[in-house]
Amino acid sequence: MNNTIALSQTTRITDTINQLATFTEPERPHTRLVFSSEFEQARLWLRETFVAAGLSCHVDAGGNLVGVLKARTDEPCPDKVLLGSHIDTVPAGGRFDGIAGVAAALEVVHYLNTNEIKLPFDLEIVDYLGEELNVWGTSCLGSRHMAGLITSEMLERVDPDGRKLGTEIARIGGSGGTSEEPRSDASQIIACLELHIEQAKSLEKQNLDVGIVTSIPGIYRYSISITGQAGHSGTTTMTERRDALVAAADIIQGVSAIANQIAGADNQHFAATIGKIDVFPNGAAIVPGQVEATLDLRAASDHSRLNFFAEFENLCTQASKSRNCEINIKQLAAAAAAPMNDELMKLLATAAVKTGVSSTKISGGAGHDTAHLSRFAPAGMIFIPCRDGLSHCPEEFTTSEAIAKGSLVLIGCVLELARRTSLTRA
Repeated sequence: MNNTIALSQTTRITDTINQLATFTEPERPHTRLVFSSEFEQARLWLRETFVAAGLSCHVDAGGNLVGVLKARTDEPCPDKVLLGSHIDTVPAGGRFDGIAGVAAALEVVHYLNTNEIKLPFDLEIVDYLGEELNVWGTSCLGSRHMAGLITSEMLERVDPDGRKLGTEIARIGGSGGTSEEPRSDASQIIACLELHIEQAKSLEKQNLDVGIVTSIPGIYRYSISITGQAGHSGTTTMTERRDALVAAADIIQGVSAIANQIAGADNQHFAATIGKIDVFPNGAAIVPGQVEATLDLRAASDHSRLNFFAEFENLCTQASKSRNCEINIKQLAAAAAAPMNDELMKLLATAAVKTGVSSTKISGGAGHDTAHLSRFAPAGMIFIPCRDGLSHCPEEFTTSEAIAKGSLVLIGCVLELARRTSLTRA
């Protein structure tokens, strides 16, 4: 394969990134929330782009947009390789989170088409539905469905506008139903690959092109409901108050302190964050009577996670007693840590060497669709640098050249998988 990056390649990548960036809330770029009109418009454009690239398109039961480049074989159940990421964003997020992976996947298809290469397996380019955390409290909707991890409880959740999650999935073409088992052809999937911006500074600091991801941390989310008593801010004495927001403040500070202690003592990735909080009645002259908060927990090991949660429960018990408030904790989502496939890591590293792309092994700190795909099929992932490590914000940035280098690694890996599959069949 030609290892040089052509101007046409970076131009195509830039055009894809810029075009998807136009599908955003006008007053809040870059915002393309799952199931929004902006998301649906972007999906329509992407479907047309898939078709123009020679892919046959459909929306699967989980609401994923799938473009298929059919295998050269006439076998009724050929092997499959999945390649892709997501196009939904967080509120006021960036132009590259997820989108870079979709652009890179399209570059793989372009290379195969240009060089008239027919693969011995189906290549599926996937826009996984709703990777980002949403108002229903569950991220990675499409990849969870593929893995058989969507429950009836999740589908019955209703957002503040009265929208039921299962109904929304059905509205955009999915089944809207549960998935109790991985997709039926899981045994035919020989690789799931994803390119993503690193969302940290490691690659940029080392001036490296690609990170070969070794593992994705476990992600756990909990709702924290704190009930006190609303009252007049001027007449409710300080000793009589049951201030839910003060109790929340105790918990927020405590979570930060516990997480810092565990992260400092553990060589593996660990982080805990309370980044969402709603206060009721939320008036300047009212003692807060109710607080709803969300705890986001990232842990590479069960040991550190369990240690944290034991300390966290003690913290909530103390806050409940000292502030005279009722505190309830409910798990919203759970995804265990996901190691990447050893053989795919080797193939990606070899492809980097052959294409002249510098690389290193790296562990992830964020959640990705690939974590759920790894539950039922071999999975591999690469990171590319992003400026200052910034992500989930408008300042998020990487270059088309960086995406192009990552796509070369993906192409090399796909070609090697094709060679091995052909040899096995022969």
